[in-house]
Amino acid sequence: MRDVHVPHVSAWWPLAPGWWVLAALLLIVAAVVILAWRRRAAWHRYVDGTLQELRDASRRHAQDGDAAAFATTVSQLIRRVARTRDPRSVTLRGAAWRDALASMAPRQDVTRIAELDVALYRPAVSLDASVVARDAEAWVRQAMRRDAQRPHAGRAKTHVGA
Repeated sequence: MRDVHVPHVSAWWPLAPGWWVLAALLLIVAAVVILAWRRRAAWHRYVDGTLQELRDASRRHAQDGDAAAFATTVSQLIRRVARTRDPRSVTLRGAAWRDALASMAPRQDVTRIAELDVALYRPAVSLDASVVARDAEAWVRQAMRRDAQRPHAGRAKTHVGA
């Protein structure tokens, strides 16, 4: 007669608790990476959409020559971008607005795009649309960089009353 044989048991199953912890950690890391990648892709779509709106405004201005409509569109676009960087910037005017624009994109000359707010209310708007569009695009690209630091709350707060 033969002895009783114990069935062969795999050393891999059931998994030890450490393997379950490792699997859970890998799932969490994968989820974080996927979410970060999706947020980055969404941000790039937002930036590209904003720049496309600027190009569309330039194209419309080239076709119809309506400088007031161009100035309005670009000014709204700049304000919308500024709001993403500093929500308090929507209330700023004049020198405070220019300072806020300069703080969001320190390497850019913001003179022409800051003057758009004044140009909106002039009966006859005269501006070099290609130069304004170029300055606005450069400002948007720099202000919308993900690694750009947001302005300090104290700095923006001091300009609200100006």
